[in-house]
Formats: sequence, C-alpha cells, structure tokens
Amino acid sequence: MIKKFFLSFITADVNSLNQRIDNFLFKKIKCLSRNKIYSLLRKGNIRINKKRVLPKYKLKIGDIIRIPLVDLDNYNKYIYISKRNILKFKNSIIYEDNFILVLNKPYGIAVHSGTGLNINVIDILRYGIYNHKYLELIHRIDKNSSGILLLAKNREVLCKLQNNFKYNKIIKKYFILVHGFWPKNIKIIKKSIYNKKDKKKNSKTKFKILKYINNYTLLSVQTLTGRNHQIRLHTSYTGFPIVFDNIYGNKELDKLLFDKVKINRLFLHAYYISYIHPIFNIRNKFIINLDKKLNLILKKINKLNY
Repeated sequence: MIKKFFLSFITADVNSLNQRIDNFLFKKIKCLSRNKIYSLLRKGNIRINKKRVLPKYKLKIGDIIRIPLVDLDNYNKYIYISKRNILKFKNSIIYEDNFILVLNKPYGIAVHSGTGLNINVIDILRYGIYNHKYLELIHRIDKNSSGILLLAKNREVLCKLQNNFKYNKIIKKYFILVHGFWPKNIKIIKKSIYNKKDKKKNSKTKFKILKYINNYTLLSVQTLTGRNHQIRLHTSYTGFPIVFDNIYGNKELDKLLFDKVKINRLFLHAYYISYIHPIFNIRNKFIINLDKKLNLILKKINKLNY
C-alpha cells in the first residue's frame, strides 16, 4: 500500500502570536508524537520562513511554517468524529459568542488527547463542529467528571481568562458526594499537592455541607486554587473520599454501594462558574444541575436502609 504524504505550509496569525513553535505543533499535528516533532525540528525538516528554529522559538504574525511528510491516512483516521458525538456535543453547548464557548461536558470523555485516547472534547469540537477553527481549553476537568467547561475562540481571550484563573478571579464550584458524615468544622482544607515533576504546590479548597443522605454527604465545593485532582485528593486526605473515585477512593465502600445502586459513576460535577467576560466586561454566570445518572444515585441512596 502506497502511503499518502503532503507538505503543509501554515501562516501564523494573531492566535499564534508569541506561542512556542513546539507547543503550536503539538496541538496542530495530532498524528505525530512529541518526540517525532522534536526530531523534525532538530533536523531542520520543520522550518519557519525557510530557516531552522529551536523548539523555544516564539511565533510572529506572518511566519510561514513548513511541515513535511505528515501521514494523511493516520491523520484522517485520528480526526474522524461520529455523528452521534457531534449531536451530543451540539446539545451540550450552553452559551456561545464570538470569543467564548461554554460547554456542559458529558461524563466519560477526556477534555484533550492522551495515551490511548482517540476521542476527546477539543477534537470533537474542532473537527466535528467548528471546521478546524481556533478553539482552546481555558481550564480542564477530569474525564470521569461532568459539568461546565470554558473554551476560548482566540488566543487573546485564552490568555486573559487563564490569567484570571491563576489569580482566583473566576469562581468555580462542584457538587460532590462523599462516604460518611462530613464534619461540620471542616470548611476549608489547605494542603500541598505534588505535581508530576515532584514540585510542591499549595492548594486550597472550600467545602459547604448541603445534605446528609443516610451514610453519605452531599457537598458544594469551591476550588480556591487549580491543582490537578485537587478536590479528589483533599477529600481522600480527610478520610471522606468521593463516591466511586477509582483512584483516590475507598474500593471496599464503593463496592458495597455499587452492589446496592448498580451505578459506579464518579460523583463529581462542575455545576457553577462565574467570570468577567474579557471583551464585554460583564459578569457571566452559569449553573448546571446534576444529570440523570447522578440524580439517580442520590435517589437510590436515599432509599437505602442503614
């Protein structure tokens, strides 16, 4: 079988301004691994304005990027999006303007590509709905959680809102259900979290008890910092893990609960977000209630006899 290849030329625009060439290529060419992209840069096969560049080179408006020998067969296979997922995500859009997209992310779909993941939010939206237009995640939520997700339609908006997240100018809240009776005196948890590079990061989470349901507690949680798996780590640390958390949860308690409710969905839902629109300078606020499965878990737990 003869492989199909092409030589692609991309012109950098305002959405690419000051972005490192390696990061730009990681997002643009999903069918090539990071190691392959670095290799092509190192060998000079990827060039900007006909010149070799280092991975740290920052793009300027009008730069012409030459990308050689991308396998079209693999690329087209990667970006195939089913009609079912396209319809699902069109129905999940809760707000949209020329600058921002607000999505009610369904459970079980990762926000971006990763090892072994052929389907993700960003690719469904880019290639299935928005015809390859600029679209980037402003923040992330876990694959197995659901709820509000913000995306930017240009780089200026992306940078402004990511900066607002960094300085806690955006309010984000979650519904969670934990095992046991959450202590009334635990309202804020401050605990350091280590990232993949083993660097210590301060983290802070605010908890509000909504309801005790049999031997479980429904809580509203506000993240005051944005660390990876922050809520799941903090609840596990206190000894009151989130129901059906397969990484930081209590497997024995989850198994006992599953035997009774026959659902094993992580009970973590991003239900609230509030932010100042970076272009219109008005406050936007969105609230998304629990979906059918999470509501069903609550109903079944409420009927249990302990």
